[in-house]
Amino acid sequence: MTPISALRMASPLDNASYTRLSERGGSAGAAGSVQLVQAGALDKAQAQAPPTASVVWLSQAPERAVPADNTYEQLQPFTVTTVSKADTLASAMPKPSGAEKTWASSPAGDAISTLMARNYGTTPRDRDNLANQWRGLGSALLSKLSAATTEPVDFRQTMLVGIDPTQSLDDQFSNLQRKAATVTLQIKTRSGQTVDLQIAVNNQPRLPNASANPGIQVAVSSSGALSDAERQALVTLSDGLEEALAGLGQSESPTMDLAGLMNYDRSVFSGLSLDIVNPTASAAVGAFSLRLGEHENTLAFKGTAGQIDLRLDVTPPLSADNAQQRQAALAQQLQLIDAAAERGHADAALVDLFKSSFTQMHQAAASSEGRAVGVLGMSPALPGPGFTEQAQPLLSGLTDFEASFSGDFTRNNRWNSVTEKGHVEYEISQKTEVQTDPRKDTASIVQEQSEQLKSQYAKARNEGMLDISSGNFDRYRIQDRRTVTTLLEAAKDRLTNAVQKTDQTQSHTHETLVNNRVQERRETPDEQHFLKSLQ
Repeated sequence: MTPISALRMASPLDNASYTRLSERGGSAGAAGSVQLVQAGALDKAQAQAPPTASVVWLSQAPERAVPADNTYEQLQPFTVTTVSKADTLASAMPKPSGAEKTWASSPAGDAISTLMARNYGTTPRDRDNLANQWRGLGSALLSKLSAATTEPVDFRQTMLVGIDPTQSLDDQFSNLQRKAATVTLQIKTRSGQTVDLQIAVNNQPRLPNASANPGIQVAVSSSGALSDAERQALVTLSDGLEEALAGLGQSESPTMDLAGLMNYDRSVFSGLSLDIVNPTASAAVGAFSLRLGEHENTLAFKGTAGQIDLRLDVTPPLSADNAQQRQAALAQQLQLIDAAAERGHADAALVDLFKSSFTQMHQAAASSEGRAVGVLGMSPALPGPGFTEQAQPLLSGLTDFEASFSGDFTRNNRWNSVTEKGHVEYEISQKTEVQTDPRKDTASIVQEQSEQLKSQYAKARNEGMLDISSGNFDRYRIQDRRTVTTLLEAAKDRLTNAVQKTDQTQSHTHETLVNNRVQERRETPDEQHFLKSLQ
């Protein structure tokens, strides 16, 4: 076999052969490359095999004559590249050095440090799911406050995964929160103390000269010593925090599991807030905010599915409690949301998140009834229980609220190609106003429930694949508005007037575009008005 024939084969190389190939030099008759694979990344059989050589030959220059034995006098030196992992053979990126975990303070085997080390995960897939990295840390941090002490609590720990030898260690610890997904919980007690908890997880890949450092950082503190009741209430709250983080930390389909968190002990705590911020552009939950207070509760969500905003009063307009009426009213509101979502083609995942949040927020408001007095109960000038008893069944039974969602949506055809694409916005609310005239011993209640839907989308014809740039598709616009106003009037502790007015408008526009020009336009308006007596 001639030398050229031997080199054209990817044959095993021993060390002596590799040395001889590397030392060859001379004219540019040929060029090649040798890739050596670290055996540790391959399976056992591959690990025992010697490295191989792959040679790529350049075309022979026309003016040069090929020797009679079809060989060249000399070979070009070979370039040797070491690949660190079997699954990254296509690149020659070296394995990052220093993958060990580095701690800001000695962990000494405590439960929180053990959880941090375990939760960070060993693969990128593990780290994509924040629920895995948050698991157990919230309750473990709150348990730090459960021990009886006369001093404020202040615990912090930071774990870096790999360090950059070109940067100072202090800078790397302080830079961990940059581009980190951060959980912040704050609780205010009725005695005036404040409890703060934070979990920061940085999953950003380590890059040269990067300002962010991968790892986990946790902290929990109290502004002062906590009472036995406060410590016990924190322990009880820990399960609710874990449930909330487990749902919101899902990488693909986040859920709202907030009941345990919202059912905090209001006799001990005056307020609670939970914030989540994830700067990753593709994060299922980019931002989340929950505020629970004595007068109102709010929730805000922003992620790949869309945006959600809710605000609810803590107490209903009437202090009287009717659980059956409240559940019936809540079911009716959910039916309205479903109908609007179907008409507007809203994304199912966004609607499910909205309905779940809406339901849990109303249930939390209901659980706080009896601890505060409703609108009517706050005014001694209003008529007595006779009017309250008559008015209660004529109102919704829900606390006043404002709620909305918005987001983009797509739908696929049977061949899994996008056939429809659009944007939807939906708002629903309730507002109750009370007016009194003590001199005349009269009162009136006006409760307004309204909803508004806006949706626009483009759709391919004949279930085809949507191509906006072609200018050939159908365009739809939907605008709905509905308002139900209930008016109750009373004099001398008796209901004198009760009417309900409904105003509803719907507009559906369909345009057929051909070559970016509207060839046909059809608009279907609908307007209805109703007035009925409730007596």
